[in-house]
Amino acid sequence: MKNTLGFSLWMLAAVVSYPSPGMTQSGFDGLIADHEIHVPTKVARPGLHASYVDPVFKTTVTRITDPSQIGGNVSRVRHYYSKMNPFNADESRAILFTSDGGVWLYDARTWNPIKNLRIVSSDPEIQWHPSDPYIFYFLDFMENSPNVRAMFTYDIRNDKKTLLRDFKEYDTARGKLEGNMDMGGRYYALIGKKGKNMEAFVYDVLNNKISKRISVTERMADDWISVSPSGKYVVIMGGDRSRIYDIDMNHLRDLPEGSYGHADLCLKADRSDAMVFDGADLQLDHNRNINMADLATGKISILTRIGWATTPHVSCRNLNFPGWALISTQGPDQKYPNHDFEIFWVKMDGSGQVRRVAHHHSSRENGGYFAEQHAVSNRGGDKIIFASNWGSGTISDFLIELKTVRGKLSP
Repeated sequence: MKNTLGFSLWMLAAVVSYPSPGMTQSGFDGLIADHEIHVPTKVARPGLHASYVDPVFKTTVTRITDPSQIGGNVSRVRHYYSKMNPFNADESRAILFTSDGGVWLYDARTWNPIKNLRIVSSDPEIQWHPSDPYIFYFLDFMENSPNVRAMFTYDIRNDKKTLLRDFKEYDTARGKLEGNMDMGGRYYALIGKKGKNMEAFVYDVLNNKISKRISVTERMADDWISVSPSGKYVVIMGGDRSRIYDIDMNHLRDLPEGSYGHADLCLKADRSDAMVFDGADLQLDHNRNINMADLATGKISILTRIGWATTPHVSCRNLNFPGWALISTQGPDQKYPNHDFEIFWVKMDGSGQVRRVAHHHSSRENGGYFAEQHAVSNRGGDKIIFASNWGSGTISDFLIELKTVRGKLSP
Protein backbone atom coordinates (compact mmCIF):
# COMPACT_ATOMS: atom_id res chain seq x y z
CA MET A 1 0.00 0.00 0.00
CA LYS A 2 1.40 3.40 -0.95
CA ASN A 3 2.24 5.74 1.89
CA THR A 4 -0.12 8.62 1.08
CA LEU A 5 1.45 11.00 3.58
CA GLY A 6 4.90 10.36 2.14
CA PHE A 7 3.51 10.88 -1.36
CA SER A 8 1.85 14.17 -0.45
CA LEU A 9 4.99 15.44 1.23
CA TRP A 10 7.01 14.45 -1.81
CA MET A 11 4.59 16.29 -4.10
CA LEU A 12 4.80 19.32 -1.84
CA ALA A 13 8.58 19.26 -2.24
CA ALA A 14 8.10 19.63 -5.98
CA VAL A 15 5.73 22.57 -5.58
CA VAL A 16 7.08 24.51 -2.62
CA SER A 17 10.77 25.32 -2.56
CA TYR A 18 12.83 27.29 -0.07
CA PRO A 19 16.33 27.35 -1.53
CA SER A 20 19.04 28.18 0.93
CA PRO A 21 20.42 31.66 0.20
CA GLY A 22 23.91 30.23 0.58
CA MET A 23 26.99 30.65 -1.53
CA THR A 24 26.27 28.30 -4.40
CA GLN A 25 27.36 30.77 -7.02
CA SER A 26 29.90 32.98 -5.33
CA GLY A 27 31.71 31.33 -2.43
CA PHE A 28 33.57 33.29 0.22
CA ASP A 29 36.21 35.97 -0.09
CA GLY A 30 38.10 37.67 2.69
CA LEU A 31 38.67 34.55 4.79
CA ILE A 32 42.28 33.68 5.60
CA ALA A 33 43.48 30.97 3.22
CA ASP A 34 46.90 30.04 4.61
CA HIS A 35 48.12 27.19 6.83
CA GLU A 36 50.16 29.40 9.17
CA ILE A 37 49.88 29.22 12.95
CA HIS A 38 47.21 31.64 14.18
CA VAL A 39 47.08 31.35 17.96
CA PRO A 40 43.60 31.86 19.47
CA THR A 41 43.25 35.26 21.11
CA LYS A 42 41.48 35.31 24.47
CA VAL A 43 38.00 36.77 24.17
CA ALA A 44 35.48 37.24 26.98
CA ARG A 45 32.52 34.90 26.70
CA PRO A 46 29.74 36.97 25.10
CA GLY A 47 26.35 37.25 26.74
CA LEU A 48 23.24 35.69 25.25
CA HIS A 49 22.47 37.21 21.83
CA ALA A 50 25.64 39.31 21.99
CA SER A 51 28.21 39.28 19.16
CA TYR A 52 31.94 39.80 18.79
CA VAL A 53 34.41 39.87 15.92
CA ASP A 54 36.90 37.00 15.99
CA PRO A 55 40.22 38.80 16.62
CA VAL A 56 42.16 36.47 14.31
CA PHE A 57 39.80 35.60 11.47
CA LYS A 58 37.57 38.71 11.53
CA THR A 59 34.27 36.86 11.32
CA THR A 60 31.30 37.86 13.47
CA VAL A 61 30.24 35.32 16.10
CA THR A 62 26.95 35.50 18.03
CA ARG A 63 25.99 33.53 21.12
CA ILE A 64 22.53 32.13 20.40
CA THR A 65 21.67 29.93 23.42
CA ASP A 66 22.03 29.82 27.18
CA PRO A 67 20.70 27.27 29.70
CA SER A 68 18.81 30.08 31.44
CA GLN A 69 16.43 30.15 28.46
CA ILE A 70 15.16 26.71 29.47
CA GLY A 71 15.57 26.88 33.25
CA GLY A 72 15.55 24.04 35.72
CA ASN A 73 18.76 22.04 35.98
CA VAL A 74 19.71 22.41 32.31
CA SER A 75 23.47 22.84 31.87
CA ARG A 76 23.65 22.95 28.07
CA VAL A 77 21.59 23.98 25.05
CA ARG A 78 23.24 23.01 21.79
CA HIS A 79 22.78 21.40 18.39
CA TYR A 80 22.98 17.63 18.08
CA TYR A 81 26.12 16.95 16.04
CA SER A 82 28.28 18.01 13.12
CA LYS A 83 26.24 15.81 10.76
CA MET A 84 22.76 17.08 11.60
CA ASN A 85 21.76 20.42 10.08
CA PRO A 86 19.61 22.09 12.76
CA PHE A 87 17.88 24.49 10.31
CA ASN A 88 14.54 23.81 8.65
CA ALA A 89 13.90 24.42 4.93
CA ASP A 90 13.40 28.19 5.08
CA GLU A 91 15.80 28.64 8.03
CA SER A 92 13.12 30.18 10.22
CA ARG A 93 13.38 27.42 12.83
CA ALA A 94 16.08 25.23 14.35
CA ILE A 95 16.08 22.18 16.60
CA LEU A 96 18.41 22.13 19.58
CA PHE A 97 18.95 19.68 22.44
CA THR A 98 19.20 20.19 26.19
CA SER A 99 21.10 18.33 28.88
CA ASP A 100 17.88 16.97 30.44
CA GLY A 101 16.96 15.10 27.24
CA GLY A 102 14.70 17.80 25.84
CA VAL A 103 14.32 18.47 22.10
CA TRP A 104 13.55 22.16 21.61
CA LEU A 105 12.23 24.16 18.69
CA TYR A 106 13.92 27.56 18.43
CA ASP A 107 13.09 30.65 16.43
CA ALA A 108 16.17 30.88 14.20
CA ARG A 109 15.81 34.63 13.75
CA THR A 110 15.47 35.73 17.38
CA TRP A 111 17.13 32.61 18.84
CA ASN A 112 14.51 32.31 21.52
CA PRO A 113 12.99 28.92 22.42
CA ILE A 114 9.47 28.26 21.17
CA LYS A 115 8.54 24.91 22.71
CA ASN A 116 9.74 21.53 23.88
CA LEU A 117 8.80 19.03 21.18
CA ARG A 118 6.73 15.94 21.99
CA ILE A 119 9.43 13.36 21.29
CA VAL A 120 10.24 10.54 23.68
CA SER A 121 13.73 9.61 22.50
CA SER A 122 16.57 12.00 23.32
CA ASP A 123 18.35 10.70 20.17
CA PRO A 124 15.57 10.83 17.55
CA GLU A 125 17.78 11.21 14.45
CA ILE A 126 15.82 14.21 13.18
CA GLN A 127 15.81 14.99 9.44
CA TRP A 128 14.10 18.18 8.31
CA HIS A 129 11.97 17.88 5.18
CA PRO A 130 14.02 19.36 2.29
CA SER A 131 11.32 21.86 1.21
CA ASP A 132 8.48 21.95 3.75
CA PRO A 133 9.62 24.13 6.70
CA TYR A 134 6.95 22.71 9.01
CA ILE A 135 7.77 19.00 8.74
CA PHE A 136 10.60 16.79 9.91
CA TYR A 137 11.18 13.04 10.02
CA PHE A 138 12.34 11.30 13.20
CA LEU A 139 12.79 7.90 14.85
CA ASP A 140 11.08 7.16 18.14
CA PHE A 141 9.61 4.48 20.39
CA MET A 142 6.36 2.66 19.74
CA GLU A 143 4.03 2.34 22.71
CA ASN A 144 4.64 -1.39 23.01
CA SER A 145 8.41 -1.24 22.49
CA PRO A 146 11.20 -0.41 24.94
CA ASN A 147 13.46 0.55 22.01
CA VAL A 148 13.45 3.02 19.14
CA ARG A 149 12.13 1.26 16.06
CA ALA A 150 9.64 3.47 14.14
CA MET A 151 9.80 6.45 11.78
CA PHE A 152 7.35 9.34 12.10
CA THR A 153 6.75 12.79 10.70
CA TYR A 154 6.27 15.76 13.01
CA ASP A 155 4.32 18.92 12.14
CA ILE A 156 5.68 21.78 14.21
CA ARG A 157 2.50 23.84 13.72
CA ASN A 158 0.33 21.53 15.81
CA ASP A 159 2.75 18.95 17.26
CA LYS A 160 1.03 16.24 15.23
CA LYS A 161 3.05 13.02 14.98
CA THR A 162 2.22 10.66 12.12
CA LEU A 163 3.56 7.13 11.96
CA LEU A 164 5.19 6.29 8.63
CA ARG A 165 6.55 2.83 9.43
CA ASP A 166 6.88 0.62 12.47
CA PHE A 167 9.84 -1.65 11.87
CA LYS A 168 8.23 -4.16 14.22
CA GLU A 169 10.16 -7.05 12.71
CA TYR A 170 13.11 -5.76 14.76
CA ASP A 171 13.69 -5.05 18.42
CA THR A 172 15.30 -1.78 17.43
CA ALA A 173 15.88 0.05 14.13
CA ARG A 174 18.24 2.98 13.84
CA GLY A 175 20.54 4.92 11.55
CA LYS A 176 23.10 4.54 14.35
CA LEU A 177 22.63 8.25 15.30
CA GLU A 178 24.76 9.67 12.46
CA GLY A 179 22.81 8.86 9.30
CA ASN A 180 21.31 11.33 6.84
CA MET A 181 18.68 11.19 4.16
CA ASP A 182 19.61 11.97 0.59
CA MET A 183 19.25 15.66 -0.26
CA GLY A 184 15.85 14.99 -1.86
CA GLY A 185 14.49 13.54 1.39
CA ARG A 186 13.46 10.16 0.02
CA TYR A 187 15.78 7.48 1.45
CA TYR A 188 16.98 6.66 4.95
CA ALA A 189 19.33 3.78 5.79
CA LEU A 190 18.95 1.80 9.00
CA ILE A 191 20.35 -1.10 10.98
CA GLY A 192 17.67 -3.39 12.38
CA LYS A 193 18.49 -5.66 15.32
CA LYS A 194 16.57 -8.74 16.41
CA GLY A 195 18.31 -10.51 19.24
CA LYS A 196 21.90 -11.02 18.09
CA ASN A 197 21.05 -10.70 14.40
CA MET A 198 21.59 -7.46 12.51
CA GLU A 199 20.41 -6.35 9.07
CA ALA A 200 21.08 -3.24 7.01
CA PHE A 201 18.42 -1.83 4.70
CA VAL A 202 17.08 1.35 3.11
CA TYR A 203 13.64 2.77 3.80
CA ASP A 204 12.01 4.53 0.81
CA VAL A 205 9.84 7.20 2.47
CA LEU A 206 8.04 8.09 -0.76
CA ASN A 207 6.78 4.60 -1.50
CA ASN A 208 6.87 3.14 2.03
CA LYS A 209 9.09 0.33 0.78
CA ILE A 210 12.07 -1.52 2.20
CA SER A 211 15.09 -2.40 0.08
CA LYS A 212 16.81 -5.74 0.09
CA ARG A 213 17.99 -6.55 3.62
CA ILE A 214 21.57 -7.72 4.11
CA SER A 215 23.05 -9.43 7.14
CA VAL A 216 25.78 -7.45 8.87
CA THR A 217 27.98 -8.06 11.87
CA GLU A 218 28.66 -5.71 14.75
CA ARG A 219 32.14 -5.11 13.34
CA MET A 220 30.75 -4.20 9.92
CA ALA A 221 28.24 -1.72 11.37
CA ASP A 222 30.11 -0.64 14.47
CA ASP A 223 29.77 3.10 13.80
CA TRP A 224 27.03 4.31 11.45
CA ILE A 225 25.05 3.83 8.24
CA SER A 226 23.95 6.60 5.88
CA VAL A 227 22.61 7.38 2.43
CA SER A 228 24.83 9.64 0.30
CA PRO A 229 23.56 13.11 -0.69
CA SER A 230 22.74 12.05 -4.25
CA GLY A 231 20.76 9.03 -3.10
CA LYS A 232 22.93 6.68 -5.18
CA TYR A 233 24.95 5.07 -2.38
CA VAL A 234 24.81 3.72 1.14
CA VAL A 235 27.91 3.71 3.33
CA ILE A 236 28.33 1.54 6.41
CA MET A 237 31.22 2.52 8.65
CA GLY A 238 32.52 -0.38 10.72
CA GLY A 239 35.24 -0.98 13.27
CA ASP A 240 37.78 -1.88 10.59
CA ARG A 241 36.79 -0.01 7.41
CA SER A 242 33.91 1.55 5.51
CA ARG A 243 31.84 -0.36 2.96
CA ILE A 244 29.94 1.06 -0.01
CA TYR A 245 26.64 -0.22 -1.42
CA ASP A 246 24.21 1.04 -4.02
CA ILE A 247 20.79 2.28 -2.92
CA ASP A 248 19.38 -1.24 -3.38
CA MET A 249 21.97 -2.57 -0.92
CA ASN A 250 24.08 -4.37 -3.48
CA HIS A 251 27.70 -4.40 -2.34
CA LEU A 252 29.99 -2.30 -4.55
CA ARG A 253 33.34 -2.08 -2.80
CA ASP A 254 35.20 -1.95 0.50
CA LEU A 255 37.43 0.98 1.34
CA PRO A 256 40.87 0.13 2.76
CA GLU A 257 41.38 -0.96 6.33
CA GLY A 258 41.49 2.11 8.57
CA SER A 259 38.87 4.06 6.60
CA TYR A 260 36.87 4.93 9.70
CA GLY A 261 36.65 7.74 12.23
CA HIS A 262 34.84 11.05 12.24
CA ALA A 263 33.41 11.51 8.75
CA ASP A 264 30.53 12.79 6.66
CA LEU A 265 29.15 12.03 3.20
CA CYS A 266 29.64 15.02 0.95
CA LEU A 267 29.03 16.48 -2.49
CA LYS A 268 32.03 17.39 -4.60
CA ALA A 269 31.88 20.42 -6.90
CA ASP A 270 30.63 18.21 -9.76
CA ARG A 271 27.90 16.94 -7.38
CA SER A 272 29.35 13.44 -7.19
CA ASP A 273 29.47 11.72 -3.79
CA ALA A 274 32.48 11.39 -1.51
CA MET A 275 33.27 10.59 2.11
CA VAL A 276 35.52 13.06 3.89
CA PHE A 277 37.09 11.55 7.00
CA ASP A 278 39.81 11.77 9.62
CA GLY A 279 42.81 9.86 8.29
CA ALA A 280 44.41 9.04 11.63
CA ASP A 281 44.04 5.31 10.92
CA LEU A 282 44.66 5.53 7.18
CA GLN A 283 47.89 7.54 6.97
CA LEU A 284 48.56 7.98 3.27
CA ASP A 285 51.80 9.91 3.90
CA HIS A 286 52.52 8.94 7.53
CA ASN A 287 50.73 12.06 8.80
CA ARG A 288 47.29 12.76 10.18
CA ASN A 289 45.25 14.25 7.36
CA ILE A 290 41.73 14.94 6.34
CA ASN A 291 41.17 12.29 3.65
CA MET A 292 38.54 11.95 0.94
CA ALA A 293 37.16 8.74 -0.59
CA ASP A 294 35.33 8.94 -3.92
CA LEU A 295 32.27 6.69 -3.53
CA ALA A 296 32.03 5.88 -7.25
CA THR A 297 35.62 4.65 -7.58
CA GLY A 298 36.89 4.05 -4.04
CA LYS A 299 39.91 6.26 -4.74
CA ILE A 300 41.29 7.91 -1.59
CA SER A 301 43.22 11.17 -1.53
CA ILE A 302 44.53 13.73 0.97
CA LEU A 303 42.73 17.05 1.37
CA THR A 304 44.86 18.74 4.03
CA ARG A 305 47.20 17.95 6.90
CA ILE A 306 46.16 18.40 10.55
CA GLY A 307 47.86 17.84 13.89
CA TRP A 308 47.81 14.51 15.71
CA ALA A 309 46.00 15.97 18.74
CA THR A 310 43.27 17.81 16.83
CA THR A 311 40.53 15.11 16.91
CA PRO A 312 38.71 16.62 13.92
CA HIS A 313 35.00 16.52 13.18
CA VAL A 314 33.68 16.70 9.62
CA SER A 315 30.47 18.29 8.35
CA CYS A 316 29.11 18.34 4.80
CA ARG A 317 25.56 19.55 5.31
CA ASN A 318 26.32 22.42 2.87
CA LEU A 319 24.48 20.55 0.12
CA ASN A 320 23.69 23.73 -1.86
CA PHE A 321 27.35 24.77 -1.73
CA PRO A 322 29.18 21.63 -2.87
CA GLY A 323 32.92 21.16 -3.15
CA TRP A 324 33.91 22.13 0.40
CA ALA A 325 33.92 20.25 3.70
CA LEU A 326 33.67 21.96 7.09
CA ILE A 327 36.28 20.83 9.63
CA SER A 328 36.45 21.65 13.33
CA THR A 329 39.22 20.60 15.67
CA GLN A 330 40.40 20.36 19.25
CA GLY A 331 44.06 20.36 20.37
CA PRO A 332 46.65 21.40 21.34
CA ASP A 333 49.09 19.68 19.02
CA GLN A 334 52.79 20.12 19.78
CA LYS A 335 54.12 19.33 16.29
CA TYR A 336 51.54 20.82 13.96
CA PRO A 337 49.34 23.33 15.83
CA ASN A 338 48.34 25.23 12.68
CA HIS A 339 44.62 24.40 12.90
CA ASP A 340 44.10 23.83 16.63
CA PHE A 341 40.72 24.75 18.20
CA GLU A 342 39.55 25.99 14.84
CA ILE A 343 36.69 25.89 12.34
CA PHE A 344 37.71 25.94 8.69
CA TRP A 345 36.62 24.90 5.21
CA VAL A 346 38.76 22.59 3.08
CA LYS A 347 38.33 22.37 -0.67
CA MET A 348 37.55 18.89 -1.96
CA ASP A 349 39.70 19.04 -5.09
CA GLY A 350 43.06 17.94 -3.66
CA SER A 351 44.53 21.43 -3.89
CA GLY A 352 44.91 21.72 -0.11
CA GLN A 353 43.04 25.01 -0.13
CA VAL A 354 41.40 26.08 3.12
CA ARG A 355 39.27 29.00 4.25
CA ARG A 356 39.64 29.64 7.95
CA VAL A 357 36.53 30.76 9.82
CA ALA A 358 36.98 31.10 13.60
CA HIS A 359 38.39 29.76 16.85
CA HIS A 360 35.67 28.13 18.94
CA HIS A 361 37.20 28.52 22.45
CA SER A 362 35.79 25.19 23.64
CA SER A 363 37.66 22.57 25.64
CA ARG A 364 36.69 18.91 25.65
CA GLU A 365 39.36 18.34 28.30
CA ASN A 366 37.40 20.53 30.73
CA GLY A 367 33.87 19.88 29.48
CA GLY A 368 33.66 16.33 28.21
CA TYR A 369 32.04 15.10 25.01
CA PHE A 370 29.30 17.72 24.79
CA ALA A 371 31.91 20.48 24.90
CA GLU A 372 33.21 19.30 21.54
CA GLN A 373 32.49 22.03 19.02
CA HIS A 374 30.86 19.84 16.30
CA ALA A 375 30.63 22.72 13.81
CA VAL A 376 27.84 22.31 11.26
CA SER A 377 26.56 24.53 8.47
CA ASN A 378 23.22 25.19 6.85
CA ARG A 379 22.59 23.97 3.31
CA GLY A 380 24.03 27.13 1.79
CA GLY A 381 27.26 27.10 3.79
CA ASP A 382 26.80 30.71 4.88
CA LYS A 383 25.68 29.93 8.46
CA ILE A 384 27.75 27.83 10.84
CA ILE A 385 26.69 26.72 14.32
CA PHE A 386 29.17 25.40 16.88
CA ALA A 387 29.06 24.54 20.58
CA SER A 388 31.45 25.93 23.18
CA ASN A 389 31.97 25.89 26.93
CA TRP A 390 34.41 28.79 26.53
CA GLY A 391 37.10 26.79 28.24
CA SER A 392 34.91 25.65 31.13
CA GLY A 393 31.37 25.99 32.41
CA THR A 394 27.99 25.73 30.72
CA ILE A 395 27.73 24.78 27.06
CA SER A 396 26.01 27.07 24.57
CA ASP A 397 25.64 27.37 20.81
CA PHE A 398 27.21 30.08 18.70
CA LEU A 399 26.42 31.27 15.17
CA ILE A 400 28.74 32.54 12.43
CA GLU A 401 27.20 34.18 9.37
CA LEU A 402 29.45 34.36 6.31
CA LYS A 403 27.35 36.52 3.98
CA THR A 404 29.56 39.47 4.74
CA VAL A 405 32.57 37.65 3.30
CA ARG A 406 30.93 36.29 0.16
CA GLY A 407 33.04 36.93 -2.88
CA LYS A 408 34.19 35.60 -6.20
CA LEU A 409 35.51 32.19 -5.24
CA SER A 410 33.49 29.55 -7.05
CA PRO A 411 32.97 26.02 -5.71
